[in-house]
Amino acid sequence: MNPLLIYFREECIELWSLDNNGRLLPVLYNSSNKLPLYFLLSGDEILMDNFAKQSFLTNTPNSFGDFWDNLSNESIIYERFLAKNTFATLLPYVFKESVLPSIAKSHFNSNLPSILNQSNFAILFDSFVEEDHKEIILNLFFQIVGFDPNSLISIDFFDCFRDLIIKKNLINQSDSFLLTNISNGNIYFHLIGRNFPSHLGRKVLEGKGQDPVLDVVLDFLVEIAHAKGSLISSVDLRKELKNDAIAILGKIPGGLVLHTIRNSNIDVSPLRISFHKNDIEGRINNRQSLNFIHHELDSFIRLSNAEQLPIFLSGHVINEVVFREFFTSIYSKVNFENDQFDFEFLLHCLNMMVPAGFSLSTGSVKTQEATYPTQKKVSSSVNMLNSEDGVVINTSGNQRIPQLNTPPIPARPVVPPMPTRPSTPPIPSTLASGPNAVVGSEATNKPLINDRPPVSKPELKLPPGLKSSPPVIPTPRSMAPPPPPPPPPPPPPLPGKKK
Repeated sequence: MNPLLIYFREECIELWSLDNNGRLLPVLYNSSNKLPLYFLLSGDEILMDNFAKQSFLTNTPNSFGDFWDNLSNESIIYERFLAKNTFATLLPYVFKESVLPSIAKSHFNSNLPSILNQSNFAILFDSFVEEDHKEIILNLFFQIVGFDPNSLISIDFFDCFRDLIIKKNLINQSDSFLLTNISNGNIYFHLIGRNFPSHLGRKVLEGKGQDPVLDVVLDFLVEIAHAKGSLISSVDLRKELKNDAIAILGKIPGGLVLHTIRNSNIDVSPLRISFHKNDIEGRINNRQSLNFIHHELDSFIRLSNAEQLPIFLSGHVINEVVFREFFTSIYSKVNFENDQFDFEFLLHCLNMMVPAGFSLSTGSVKTQEATYPTQKKVSSSVNMLNSEDGVVINTSGNQRIPQLNTPPIPARPVVPPMPTRPSTPPIPSTLASGPNAVVGSEATNKPLINDRPPVSKPELKLPPGLKSSPPVIPTPRSMAPPPPPPPPPPPPPLPGKKK
C-alpha cells in the first residue's frame, strides 16, 4: 500500500504520499495537505483548520494554540464527553475522529481500522522538535489513535537529511557537518556526525531567529512592559508579545505608533503603547544582532572541534538574503537550499519507506532488479520541480490531484456457487474479480475447491406457458390415512313386483 508521511513542522502538519508512478503526492484533508496546529472545541467536536487558528488568535473561548510550548503542559485542561483531558490529547483525538477517516475514504478507498493495521505510515519531526515532545506524540498516537506499532515508524530528520546530501554529492559518506535552521523565532545549531546516532550536539539561540527590526521592537516592548510593572521574564514576554510586535511593524512607516495590547499573560492589561519611529530607529542595527549570532556559532564550533566542517542552512527562513549574506561573509563552506530542496527531501523520506523492488502500481515485489521511484522518468506534460528525482507537484487549480490506487489485498479463497447450466464452466481463479478475488501466485497454486471437477446437472425445461411448481412429496406409508369403507349392498325387491 502507498506510504503516508505525517510531517510535523513549526506551524502545521503536512501530509504526503507517493502516487503509483513514485512521484510526490499531497494528501488532502479539507482541500489542503497542511493542517495548522490550532484547535477549536465546538461542542464535543474538535476542529483543526484555519478557522480554529483565527479563533485562537482572536482569543475565542475553547480555542487552543502555541502547540510546541503547550504540548507538555498538563495544566491546560478541556472537558469533552463529561471527561477532562490534557492539551496533548487534542491532536490524536482529531486525527482519530476526523483526519484519518477522511483520508482512509478519499485516498485509500478503505476505512480507519483497515489502514491502521495495513498501511505504511511514518512520522517525521522537523529538526527543532525536542525528544520529549516526540515521545509524547508517538505514545498518544499508539494509545488513542490505535496505530499498529508494525505499521507506524518514526523517520530521523538528520539521518534522512544526511543521506540526501550524500546522494547529491555534497558530502562524502565519511564526512560530518553543521546544520543550522530557524524555528519558532530561535536559531538552532546542530552537529551531525558520520556514525549512528548522527546527531551529536545542539545549541539554541532563543529569540534570535527573526527579522532584526522585529527583534528590536520586541526588546522595546519588553522594556515598556517591565516599566509598567510586569514581573514576567523577558523570554516569556517576547513570546507573548510577538503577534503585537508584528502588527506594530506595519505601523512604524507612518511615524507615530499607537497600539493597545490586551493580553492577561503579561501582567499589564491593557498595555497602551505610544511612540514615534525615531524612538527605535537608533536601536536598529542589523550587524549588532548578527554579530551575536557569529559569536555564539564560533563558540559552538570551537567546543565541537568543527572548524573545518561545512555548514548547511536548512529551511526557508535561514535561507533569506540577510542570513545568507551574513554566513557567506564569514564562513567558507556554506551550502544553501533552493526552492526544490524541500520537495526532494520529502520524496527521499518517502522512498525510504518503500521496500526495495516494491512496485507501487501493482502492490507487489518485483522479481527483477529493484527499481526505485526516484529512477523513474516523468512525463514532460506534468508540472515538474525536479524530473530526475521524480518530484512532481500539481499546482494547477483546474486539475484534480490524482488519488491513490491501492493494490488489492489477497483474501482467503471462496468457493464459487455450483453452476446451473451445463454450458457454463466454473470461473477460473486467475480471472475472478471482486473483493474476495485471489490474484498472483495464490490463484495459480491453490485450487479454490477440491481436485474433482464440479458435477453439472441438466436443467429440466417445461413446455411454454407452464410454470414450475414445487414437487409433491408422497406421504410415508406409516403416516397414510385408512382406506374408505366399502359401499352398502342394494335393498331387496318388494313383494308382487317382478324383477
